Amino acid sequence: MKNSINLGGAYIGIIIGAGFASGQEVLQFFTSFGIYSVLGIVVATVLFAFLGMQVTQLGSTLQTRSHKSIIDHICGRYIGRVVDIIITFFLFGVTVIMIAGSGTIFEEQFGIPSMVGAIVMTVLTIGTLLLNVNKIMSIISAVTPFLFVIMIIISGYSFFTSNLSFNQIISSSSKGTAATGNWLMGSLLYVSYNMTAGIAMLAVMGGTFKNKKQAGMGGILGGDRIGDPVIFD
Repeated sequence: MKNSINLGGAYIGIIIGAGFASGQEVLQFFTSFGIYSVLGIVVATVLFAFLGMQVTQLGSTLQTRSHKSIIDHICGRYIGRVVDIIITFFLFGVTVIMIAGSGTIFEEQFGIPSMVGAIVMTVLTIGTLLLNVNKIMSIISAVTPFLFVIMIIISGYSFFTSNLSFNQIISSSSKGTAATGNWLMGSLLYVSYNMTAGIAMLAVMGGTFKNKKQAGMGGILGGDRIGDPVIFD
């Protein structure tokens, strides 16, 4: 059970990293739809749990060392190659954005040149990748609870110090620019691009499990809790 919890925590950390990059994702895919955003979050949470279970169980069954094994298993050799290329370029783009964002944070918060901040983050990323999968999973899982605590503190502080009433906050947020025309499509798009970023690591983490049920339980536990940070964000 401990290993399943570690996998679940790492799953949450991976999705938070992909889906909370700019702070605009939740606003555009959920909050902008007003009260319907709650339904969107429920749909997204169910899908994250289901897909997390499926990917980790497949990873365990195939004993994967790369997401490519799962992609080929689902899509076949030729279509799988195309999908693998798309995922690889997507992950490259996410990595570049994250490193650039970290450089900006270093400059804005600490007065350190953004180039130095980007280099520091690049070195830390490479150093992390040199660890084995179980250590990476444990590190991400250990950091995840702190992310939750920080989100709760910031959300609570913003709510209680705001000069706006609750109804005004809801009204203001619903006027934001939506990523799509309706709440259901927004929810589906949010899950799809997050899973595109997350499947690479999720598949490999599932491959570390000999027991398919334990791997699947980790996917369910993680997916079931992903809706929490979306609400607080």
